[in-house]
Amino acid sequence: MLRNRLLYLFILLCTTAFFICFNGYYSWYVFLLSLALPWLSLLLSLPGMLTARATVEAPGQEGTVRTSKSAGTPLQVAAQSRWPLPAGRVRVRLSVENTFTGETRRETLELSPGRRPQTVEQRLTSHTCGRIICRLSKARGYDLLGLFCLPLRLKGSSACQVIVEPNVYEAMVGMGPRQTPDADGDRYSPTKPGGDPTELFGLRDYRPGDKLSRVDWKLSEKTGGLLVREGSLPVAQRALLLMDLDGDSQEADLLMDVLATLSHCLCCEDSEYAVGFSRGRELAFVDVDGPEMGGAAVEAVLCHGDRGPFPEAEPAGAPKDVARVAYICTEPGAAALGLIAREYPSARLTVIYIRPGERSLPPDAFGVRVRQGSLLADLEGLML
Repeated sequence: MLRNRLLYLFILLCTTAFFICFNGYYSWYVFLLSLALPWLSLLLSLPGMLTARATVEAPGQEGTVRTSKSAGTPLQVAAQSRWPLPAGRVRVRLSVENTFTGETRRETLELSPGRRPQTVEQRLTSHTCGRIICRLSKARGYDLLGLFCLPLRLKGSSACQVIVEPNVYEAMVGMGPRQTPDADGDRYSPTKPGGDPTELFGLRDYRPGDKLSRVDWKLSEKTGGLLVREGSLPVAQRALLLMDLDGDSQEADLLMDVLATLSHCLCCEDSEYAVGFSRGRELAFVDVDGPEMGGAAVEAVLCHGDRGPFPEAEPAGAPKDVARVAYICTEPGAAALGLIAREYPSARLTVIYIRPGERSLPPDAFGVRVRQGSLLADLEGLML
C-alpha cells in the first residue's frame, strides 16, 4: 500500500505541475480527476471491502485432518465478497505453528475476492510430527487503487488444525510372560493363590494352622472333610510407556516414532497398557485397551504433551497394576528414574534413550539406544 500511495503522490505532483504550467480547462480537468479518483475508487470498493471474508481450511475431512509426515495435506486460503462489482484485493497473513515442536512460519497472501471465492492452495508438509495450527492472524481489504484499507473480521473459519502423525514401524516388539504381585491390582494369578479373600482361587483340604473362618462348612458337610477357601493373588501385568520429551524438536520427533511403534505393536498383541507424559507441572496418564485408544493416546501426547523438564511432583492417578515400565527419553533423568523406583519397585524397567548421558541406569534395568534412521533395527526383537 505504501508503494501505491507514493505512486499516487507522484501522479498528483505531476498533475499539479501540469495545471500550473499549462493554465487551461484541459489541465484543470486532469487535476480534478487526479483529486477525485481515490475517492471514487473508495466509493466503488467500500461495499466489497465491508462484505469481504477470508477463510482457511484443510479440505477432505471434517474437523481435525490427520496426515503423515511424508504425505502432507492441501491447505486452501479463500476470499469472497458479496458485492457484485469488482472489489479491491484482500491481503491475509497466514501463520502456521507446530505446537509440539514450537516451530512457526508466516507468509502473506493476496487474493481478489468476488461473488465466487478465489482460492489459493498450498501443500502443507512437515518434517516432524505434531499438531499444526493454521490461522489467519491478520486480514485487510483494499480499494481498487490500493490506497485505503479496512481490517476484516475473522470468524471461526479463520483457523484449522492438522495432526501430523509419527511414523509407525513394523518391528517385532512384545511383552513376555510376566506377572508381579500387586496388592492394588485388579487382575489375579491363575496359578498361585493369595491373600485376597474377596476373590476365590479354589478349595483345598484343611491343614493344621488354617483359620477356621476360611473353612467352607456347607461343602465340608457334603464331602465329609474340612475344605478351606483359598483367596486369589492380585497381580500386575500391564505395561506403562512413560514419555520424557525434554530435548530438541528432532529428538522429540524420534521419541514419538518410538511411542507410536510400541503402541502399534502392543495393540496388535491385544495387550493392555498405559501412556504417561508431562502435562504442565504434572503427569497425565491415558489407559489403552484397544487399537482406537492407542491412536488416541499418541495423539494426546502430540496435542497436550510438554517438552519441558520432567515434573518432580508426585503423580495423581498413576496406574497401579504395572509389571513393566518402558521409559522413553532423550537421556535418563533423575526425576523420572526416582518416580519409577518409588511407584513401581518390582516392575521390569526398559529405558529407551537417544543420548546415554552421564547418569548410569539402575542395575536391573535394560537399556536400548535408538538413532535417527535406524529405529526399526534398534527396536527389533525388544521384549518389555
